[in-house]
Amino acid sequence: MVLFVFLFAIIMYLVPIGIVVLTIIEQWKVFKKAGREGWESIIPIYNNVVLIEITGLPMWYIALLFIPFANIYATIRIYLELAYRFNKDTGFGIGLAFLTPIFLGILAFNNECVYSKPIDNSSSFCSKCGSRVTSQDKFCTSCGNSLISKDSCMNCGNKIEKNDKFCKRCGTKI
Repeated sequence: MVLFVFLFAIIMYLVPIGIVVLTIIEQWKVFKKAGREGWESIIPIYNNVVLIEITGLPMWYIALLFIPFANIYATIRIYLELAYRFNKDTGFGIGLAFLTPIFLGILAFNNECVYSKPIDNSSSFCSKCGSRVTSQDKFCTSCGNSLISKDSCMNCGNKIEKNDKFCKRCGTKI
């Protein structure tokens, strides 16, 4: 009986530590995929600032993380935007918010999950009707507004020259 209690106590101690270590490794890899330094993921509060920069959300979201109940909204919104940045859907974002170690591991270790840098805050919404658009959209699905900019790449925001057929930074066809 004493052995059982001892093993149970060890398991209850090691499993949470293992989950924390796994999450740190996953967040490190996600930060690296997003073009940031991995060490930025282990500094408290600063890692949230960097995560907000990665998602392209306004920086005042950091204040929401310190307000009770608003922090729940902010966390879910940050993870939804993180999912969008890795070309995943809303369901994946919800999974990321509620089952972080599992879904963050998918983003970190799946080579098909590629980060799409936000061009600016207005680039993820149609300028005419305000509907959400992705960097791959050429037209707004709600109003049909053309989203193609003649002077910047829709994928990475790099300035393009008049005669370019492909983006010089990311290789996207223009």
